[in-house]
Amino acid sequence: MKDKKLRELDKYLDALRIKEKDSEERKIYEEVLDGRTLKTLYKLSAKGYIKALGGVISTGKEANVFYADGVVDGKEVPLAVKIYRIETSEFYKMDEYLFGDKRFDMRRVSRKELIFIWVEKEFRNLERAFEAGVNVPQPYAYMKNVLLMEFLGEDEKASPTLVEIGKSLIDLVDVEEFFWKIVENLKKLYRDAELVHADVSEYNIMLHKDEPYLIDMGQAVLVDHPYANSYLERDVKNLLRFFSKFNVKCSIEEILSEIRGE
Repeated sequence: MKDKKLRELDKYLDALRIKEKDSEERKIYEEVLDGRTLKTLYKLSAKGYIKALGGVISTGKEANVFYADGVVDGKEVPLAVKIYRIETSEFYKMDEYLFGDKRFDMRRVSRKELIFIWVEKEFRNLERAFEAGVNVPQPYAYMKNVLLMEFLGEDEKASPTLVEIGKSLIDLVDVEEFFWKIVENLKKLYRDAELVHADVSEYNIMLHKDEPYLIDMGQAVLVDHPYANSYLERDVKNLLRFFSKFNVKCSIEEILSEIRGE
């Protein structure tokens, strides 16, 4: 039975024109690309979005992100393909960000449907943020547990997050100016997109073309969410904690006032 499953997986992977298949990536493909996910990827490929699936960009408990050659509006573009794990995602962590969001009816939602709603939520959050001029990956499409968005990077290598850069950030940018650029993006997110990111940290900010980009927007909530204010305060505290290593000094109240326009 296992050999049959592997043969079927090989057939699916070949049909998706996998660009590279070393042993480590093959293991991740086997873990993530179950039958349901493969069918979803086929449908997105049939719609013309995915030309060839590439290597792994990042792995996590809830989702893996792959590179892909794609087509959007008739133009070839690099894609980030975010695939949420249906079986192993930690659903209980999603609840507080979904319940209280007036955009979604959470009554009688199954475990599997919760993931699908989360993916739709991330897409819609990215869409709102992008249209408001916030530096986020442009969202292109979503289906079930798969989200397609702009790939931030070059030559199939993703731009680094602040946690990956660490103290070397000081060699790459004017740190204080970069800090205020992040604040400006959080301000646009709050005032124009009417969203709070709710998970700002060095793990979810990328340095792309010398600019900060906010990523991982699934948990972002509308400003009228019951916990929006506490999430925003937590975001600002995390930001100040990271940048205090670079001697950037501001009060929480000052940044909150700047973001909210008080």
